[in-house]
Amino acid sequence: MKILHLSDYSLPDWRIEKCARSALNRGYRICFAGLPSWSNNNTFPEEYNLDWTPRARRAFPYYWYCVKKQVKKMLIEFRPDVVHAHNIFSAKMMSEFDVPFVYDDHEYWPSYVEIQIESYRLALANSIVSKYNARNLIRRLLLRILNHRYSQLALKWEKELVSSTPTITVSDSIASELKRLGGTKVFILPNFPMKKEIENLEPPKFHKELSSVYAGVEPPNSMKIVHRNMDGLVDIFNHNNDVGSLTIMGIDDSIANSSHYSRGGSCMVTYRGFLQRHLMYQEMQNSSVGIVPFRRHWSHAYSSPNKAYEYAHAGLIVMCTSSFVTVKKILNDHCITFEDYDDLISNLNYCKYNIEKIYEKRKSAYDYAKENLIWEKYEQNIFDAYKIA
Repeated sequence: MKILHLSDYSLPDWRIEKCARSALNRGYRICFAGLPSWSNNNTFPEEYNLDWTPRARRAFPYYWYCVKKQVKKMLIEFRPDVVHAHNIFSAKMMSEFDVPFVYDDHEYWPSYVEIQIESYRLALANSIVSKYNARNLIRRLLLRILNHRYSQLALKWEKELVSSTPTITVSDSIASELKRLGGTKVFILPNFPMKKEIENLEPPKFHKELSSVYAGVEPPNSMKIVHRNMDGLVDIFNHNNDVGSLTIMGIDDSIANSSHYSRGGSCMVTYRGFLQRHLMYQEMQNSSVGIVPFRRHWSHAYSSPNKAYEYAHAGLIVMCTSSFVTVKKILNDHCITFEDYDDLISNLNYCKYNIEKIYEKRKSAYDYAKENLIWEKYEQNIFDAYKIA
């Protein structure tokens, strides 16, 4: 079987690569098509570059046609048996060809679009409309029109796709919404690690001092994404003696020095930048607590961040806001929730002065993850979706 993974973004994308590796393990031939990769591609032996632009993703006819022309040429050359279309634009594109495909909905798209619009509105309120001249007002109006188009297209396409196409998604909560939109062939594939990632991880070691870790990548621009708001996180550790230290992976000093962060106070925060996955797990195991630090947001009900499950495999206690209902449901007692940052401080304070109890919980989380939070337990859903495409 030949499988084409189609995306409107670039590699690396670990979910795409895990799907591809599942196919490779079964002897299938795979190919990736999307924006040019910004790091070495160790998964796909064949790769096509597509000129996806923001205007193409908003389906402006000329730009959409340009991408469609490239996709058509690629389909003729590779001749896939099935296309694994990642996210809504790629799936919509494939719906215009007579080729079997499945729709992998990495996000609940109506929610995702509303997040983007909310973030843009916040950015406008903080900058563009600070001066009420005609140019800024026109720019604000145009952006509102474009965002409305974006939102309407996303909701329309989501309904069309899930009602006609085998759809793969990341959680029960999103699956329920997709079924409400008319989806009858919905498969769940959680963002759990693959066995090979975690098979060499040793059981957690006892730490005398409390330390926490956050693994994440911040966008290179200055616009804040509202559902990833962690303003004040660094201050918690720099200005409180009873919460231990914090290591942040995926963020280097250049980003840390931006306006998103405060570097004052004692040096209790360390930035490790981007790490390869095996080094990421090693760094995680130097801490006792893994934090998903985003302040409460309505969209978290449709979010299932893979870092939470990576923390558990590394033998960490997971902390996140109670708005991450899927994470709490999956991790059960291995997850501690908080309502706000004052609550987070209280939780960390408890951990610091109950380090032996936390160690027992860490060992339990490690065992639970190794038994339950494995990609391969769900990967058959990929191939079941292929069969009915």
